Amino acid sequence: MIDHLLAKTKDRESLSTHTDLVLGAWQELHTRYAAVLEEDESFWFDAFIAALFHDFGKASLNFQNMLRKELGESISENGYEPMRHEFLSGVLLAAHTMLKARSRQDIQPNPAQVFAVFTHHKDFTLDLFCKDADKQWKIRPSDADAFFAYASQRLGMYYSEKGAFLNDIETTWQFIEDKPASSLLMLKDHVVQSTLADLEEKRNYVYRKTYLLQKALLMIADWTASGHRKLETTLAYDVELIRQKIVERVAKAGGTFSGFREFQERSGQLSGNVLAIAPTGSGKTEAALLWATQREGYEKIVYLLPTRVTANALFKRLDSFFGYTADKKPERFTAVVHSSAKLFRLDLDENYENLNYLRESAFFKAVTVATVDQMLTQGFNLGWWEMKTFHLFRARVILDEIHAYAPYTLGLIVATIRYLRANFQTQFYVMTATMPQKLQVLLARELGIGDDKILRDQQLLDKKRNTFYTTEKTIDQLRPNVEADLREGKKVLIVVNTVDEAIRLYDQYASVKNRMCYHSRFIVKHRTEKERLILENEEKAPNQGFLLIATQVVEVSLDIDYQSLYTENAPIDAIIQRAGRINRKRSETLGKVVIFPHSETTEKHVYDEPQGILKKTFDELEKRKGTDLSEQDLLDLVEVVYDGWNVEADKQYIDALTKYERLLKKHCAYLYDFSGDLEQVFTREGLDTVNVIPNCYQIELANASILEKSKHEVAIRNHRFKSGRKEKDMKHSWFQYFDCDYSFEKGLRYKAKENHAGTTHHH
Repeated sequence: MIDHLLAKTKDRESLSTHTDLVLGAWQELHTRYAAVLEEDESFWFDAFIAALFHDFGKASLNFQNMLRKELGESISENGYEPMRHEFLSGVLLAAHTMLKARSRQDIQPNPAQVFAVFTHHKDFTLDLFCKDADKQWKIRPSDADAFFAYASQRLGMYYSEKGAFLNDIETTWQFIEDKPASSLLMLKDHVVQSTLADLEEKRNYVYRKTYLLQKALLMIADWTASGHRKLETTLAYDVELIRQKIVERVAKAGGTFSGFREFQERSGQLSGNVLAIAPTGSGKTEAALLWATQREGYEKIVYLLPTRVTANALFKRLDSFFGYTADKKPERFTAVVHSSAKLFRLDLDENYENLNYLRESAFFKAVTVATVDQMLTQGFNLGWWEMKTFHLFRARVILDEIHAYAPYTLGLIVATIRYLRANFQTQFYVMTATMPQKLQVLLARELGIGDDKILRDQQLLDKKRNTFYTTEKTIDQLRPNVEADLREGKKVLIVVNTVDEAIRLYDQYASVKNRMCYHSRFIVKHRTEKERLILENEEKAPNQGFLLIATQVVEVSLDIDYQSLYTENAPIDAIIQRAGRINRKRSETLGKVVIFPHSETTEKHVYDEPQGILKKTFDELEKRKGTDLSEQDLLDLVEVVYDGWNVEADKQYIDALTKYERLLKKHCAYLYDFSGDLEQVFTREGLDTVNVIPNCYQIELANASILEKSKHEVAIRNHRFKSGRKEKDMKHSWFQYFDCDYSFEKGLRYKAKENHAGTTHHH
C-alpha cells in the first residue's frame, strides 16, 4: 500500500516497514505497562493513533524528494523544499480530533497525543514550525489515500472494535490538503494556544503527566524502531547473584567474603522507601542493591551520586555485577549518564555508538548510574525529560551522599521526590554517612516513613577509626609533623579549601619526591590519570610515604585509605567526609586527623552558610582534642554543631522547593521544553561554570577529534571566564581556548592581572 514511500535512506526502508516497527514497539510497551500505569484504554488508544500517524507527513513530496536526492535518485516534481514531516502529521491529527469533537459532543479531545506527534523530533516551543510557514507542500491524493487504507487495515488488526474511528479522516484531509502552510500553522497555533490557555486557567499541572506519558511512549517506540532494536530486556536478579558477585570481588582482592552484615541483610528485607545512615566502608552500595531486588517486572534502578568521578567508578563496579545477559549476549544492563559520560564510555570502548548514548541518557537501561542533576533536570523540562520521567515510573532510585548537597539542590531533590512519589510511584533509598537530626526528620517525612524504615549501621557506628586533634598552628608550621609521617612510610593527605592554596602547598613541598596535587582545575584527561596514579600508589607501594595535597573534591571522589590527615577547618560534615579517607579499612592502628584554623577566604567565599558554622565546628572539636572518636561520636557532633540550624528555613531551600512549578507556570505552561535563554537554570547552587581548554593545547589540538578536545576541557567559574582572554576553536566553535598557565602537576592557574600602578595581583 505505502511500500513505495520511503521513511529512511538506510536500506531504502519504506514508510510501512518503519510504522509497523513503531506499532510493534508500542504493543510491547502496552503489554509491559498497561496493567500498572493506571491509565484507561482511551489513553492507550490515543497513544496507538499517535504511533500510527506520527510519520504521515513523510508521504509529502517535500520529504520524499529530500530522501531521493540523498540517494542520488531523480525526483518527480520540483518546487517542494524540505519541511518538517511531523508538522503535517500533527496538523492532520489536530484537525481530525477537532472534527470528531464537533460532530459528537461526548468526545473530549486530548491534545496530548497531537502535541506528542508535533514534538517527537523537535522541542516544544512557542515558535514551533515557524520556519515552515512560507513553504509549498504537497501530498499526492493517491499517496494520502494509500496511507489511509494502510491505517484502516492496521486499526483493524490492533483495535477491531474501533473501526469507525477513521470515518472522518478523509473529510479532514479534504479540509487541509489545499491549505497553504501558513494556514496550517494557524490551525496548529489555535489548538496549542487554546489548550494551554485552558490548562492555565484550570491550573492543571496534572496534565503535564498525560502529555509526557504520550510523548514518552511515542518516542520510545520510534527510537526503538529506528534502531531496529527490541526494547531493553528486563533485568532479573536476586540476593544470591549479589552474594556471588561480592564473593568474586573480594576473592580478586585476595580476601574471603564472610557473609552479609546485619545492616545489609536488613536492607534487603525492607520494602518501600528507606533512609540509611551508615559510615564510609559499610557496604552501602550492596545494601541498596539488596533493597532493589524486590522490584517486579520492568522497574528501573537509578543510582544517583554527587560527582561524575564517583558515578564513573560505580558504573564500572555495577557493570561487573549486571554487565551482560546470562547467556552472554552483548546486551549491557548498565549505563552511566552525566555531562561527560559519553567521553568516558568512548574511552572504555571506541566503538561505543551515539545512538546507545541517546537511549542511555533517557534512562532506557535496567540500571543507570548518574549524577543527581540527571534526575533534577526532568522537573525543568530539559533534555529527554519525558522519557526520563516515564522510566522513573515505579523505579528504585538510590540517592547516595545526600549530605553532600547544598540547601538549594536539596530543595530541588525534595521537590522531585514529592512529584515522583505522587505521580509515578517511584521508591527511594536515601543514604548518607552524616546527617543532622532535622534533615533526617525532613527526609523521613518526605519519604512517608516511620522509624522502622530508618536503617542505622550501629555495628560500625560504634567503632573507632581515628584520633582527632585541633591546633592553632598553620599548615606551614605543621610541616615537621607532615615530614615525620612521610619518613615513617605513611600516606599523608592535606586538604585545604581553595585551589590556589593547594597549588601553593604543592610548591612548598617541592623537596618531597612522592607527592601529588589534586583539585577541580585539572583537564579531564589529567584528573583521570591522577586518580589512577593515586590508587596505583596505594596498591603497589603500601608502605612508602606519599603526600596528596587536595581540595574538597577528595571528600566524595576518591576511595583511598591513608594514615594521616591534616585538614583546614571546614563544616563538621565536610571534616567527617575528609576523615573518612583515613583508616578506611579500620585497621587496629588508629589514624590521625589534625584540624588547623581556616583562612579568611574560606569564611568569606567558601563556607559562608550557615553563619558561624566554622567557628562552632572548630570549638567543638577543640573540646574533644586528642580523643578517639567513633562514627556515632561524629554523628553526635554533627547534632551539636548544627543545633539551631533548620534547612527548611533556608532561603535557597525554600526557593528551590517551588522553583519547578514557578518556572513552568511562568514560561512553559507545563508542557513547553525549557529553553536556556528564558532564565538560567542550575540544578546546583553556585554551579555557574564554563568549560574551557587551556590555550597551551591550541596548536596541539588543531586537527584533533571532538573526543580528544573534550578530554582537554576543565570547568572554571563564569566570572573568571568573562574577565579572561579566550578564543573559539576554528573547527568546533563550541570549544573555547582560555589564556592561563597550565601544567599536569599544578593544573590551571589564572594569569596575574596588571593593575594601574603596574604591579600585579592575584584574584
